[in-house]
Amino acid sequence: MIKRMDTGDKLDSISDRINRRDLLNINNDYNASSSDTDETESSTLEKDPADLSDVTPPISGVAEPSNSSGDGYFRRGSGTNVSRSTGKKTPSSPLANGSHVRSRKSHASRLPRVGSSSSDISDSDITLGGLVKYVSEQDHQRLLRRKSRSEDGTTKEKKKKEKYRLRFGDLSFTGKSTILDSQEFIKSEFYGFYILFWLSTAFAMCNQLVHMYFESYPPFWKWEIVQILERDIFKVGLTDLAMYLTSYFPLFLQILCKRGWISWKRTGWVLQSTYETAFVAVYLWFAHYMQYPWIARVFLVLHSLVFLMKMHSYGYYNGYLWTIFSEGLFSERYFFQLQNNEVELPEGHDLDHTIGILKSSIEFTKYELEYQSQATTNKPEQDDGKYEGIEINYSFAELQERGLIKFPQNISLWNYFEYSMFPTVVYTIQYPRTPKVRWHFVFEKVCGIFGLIFLMVLVAQHNLLPIVKRAGVARKLPVQERGGQYFFILLDMIPPFLMEYLFTFFLIWDAILNALAELTLFADRNFYGPWWSCTDFSEFARLWNKPVHNFLLRHVYHSSISALKVNKIHATLITFIISSVVHELVMYVIFGTLRGYLLLFQMSQIPLVMMTRSKFLRDKKVLGNIICWFGFISGPSIICTLYLVF
Repeated sequence: MIKRMDTGDKLDSISDRINRRDLLNINNDYNASSSDTDETESSTLEKDPADLSDVTPPISGVAEPSNSSGDGYFRRGSGTNVSRSTGKKTPSSPLANGSHVRSRKSHASRLPRVGSSSSDISDSDITLGGLVKYVSEQDHQRLLRRKSRSEDGTTKEKKKKEKYRLRFGDLSFTGKSTILDSQEFIKSEFYGFYILFWLSTAFAMCNQLVHMYFESYPPFWKWEIVQILERDIFKVGLTDLAMYLTSYFPLFLQILCKRGWISWKRTGWVLQSTYETAFVAVYLWFAHYMQYPWIARVFLVLHSLVFLMKMHSYGYYNGYLWTIFSEGLFSERYFFQLQNNEVELPEGHDLDHTIGILKSSIEFTKYELEYQSQATTNKPEQDDGKYEGIEINYSFAELQERGLIKFPQNISLWNYFEYSMFPTVVYTIQYPRTPKVRWHFVFEKVCGIFGLIFLMVLVAQHNLLPIVKRAGVARKLPVQERGGQYFFILLDMIPPFLMEYLFTFFLIWDAILNALAELTLFADRNFYGPWWSCTDFSEFARLWNKPVHNFLLRHVYHSSISALKVNKIHATLITFIISSVVHELVMYVIFGTLRGYLLLFQMSQIPLVMMTRSKFLRDKKVLGNIICWFGFISGPSIICTLYLVF
């Protein structure tokens, strides 16, 4: 049995985790690095907030927060009400000078776990001393910042907006459409180049179809690529359905936390992490065991990674909110007990200071929970009036009844089902939604999906398959004779592989994700950025696949800084290495060999990024874009040919 930490040891542990909440200032760009801020960010972000469980403060008596009045546990005119429009707070509690509460000597009696009408929280056994130490440091840091700013009205409002840097305020969900569907692009002077691309593609594909028809090419359903796609299609569909159903495990865990049967901090995150590892491993093994064709294996591994990211984001986002919620419930209850002379302060704690700390803790936890429940962007003032401000004059139970706090009510089967359908791998309680489905838009995208699949099959059958067969013959030659063959195979591979590369982009990020978003009324269509204009590969990584970029930003880059106590540069390297390893895993699934070519090319982007950001190339945007396009055109073909020939 593990020995329980005493209060002193726990307070020492908590004191090592302070200063994070108010100083959280993470650069959203996980690819950008700034050497002059690495050490300060590392020292700031290495501490995990609100780890206040498993400590027993001395009290006597038990009481529940009173909800009888309209002002909740803060008496009328007391507490702190934070307004988005004014940014002011007005403490006027009778407890400000401690006149209604008398401090008693410490006893060894235990504060029971916090109870709530909303749920039973297993993480909420918190020490008052730890909370006092934790929040007092926040007050000190806020005071230092206030002294450094002017006290005019504009600055006061700005101070409130910057008072808390929220842990999950890193992402922005908006109502943007994809670039190629936006009215700004359609009305721009460059829209003709987009039309030119598709007309050129249409002429090239028609040329191939005409040649295939008059050269007595086999009918479409007898093409080798089509037969590969058709093989085991029903078994693959059932496997994918099983993957989807088993991805509901995080919902099951959160329901157990909601009912108080397990604790996320002690048990939940361990079970989730173990399950995520087993999830990917089992389905990779099963696809290999069933001997599915390589296209099916690639589809299953990529879809399993999508489910993995969705599960991870859902579990750890709600896990963080459990920590915040339990702290808020404890602070609220202990404040009420102090107000009614039902609790004794631990020895060495000042009454007035303790009251101020409890109010600050209540204010932050309600701010965070209300913000996460209401906001759909990373700044409340950008929510088009949907997020009217912070209300803390009511108890947690009343805020939940009013719908201002939607946690843990968001933990439900319907909420998870909606999230599983949304074209995003980052979970939040509320997303921007569209009012209705535009069926003509859905029809356009569905036609695009099938049209692009046909074009990809056509290019693969007519252009790529003969080259792949040549590479198979060259692979049987002695190593010294493969070099010359590799060069000619590579030159022939580049044009069709570039077409497949571009078709893949349009198929997934423009057609499939847009169709899913429209059907699910998901308003944020910011699935990609103008990657074709990027000047270095780190910029390309941010713009090519924004849903995955958002996941890496929140759950790899930020989590590396928090959990592993590393600086920005190390967090960037960790993120890049994990991404490279996952890409190499896909190559292993396709070719059945672990060569490391893709991993090597991925990691070679680091010196290329450093080179493009050097003094010589920093302002040469055209040259930087040329280097990127040279990589887009040749890189995938070089990697694919290496796996085929060597």
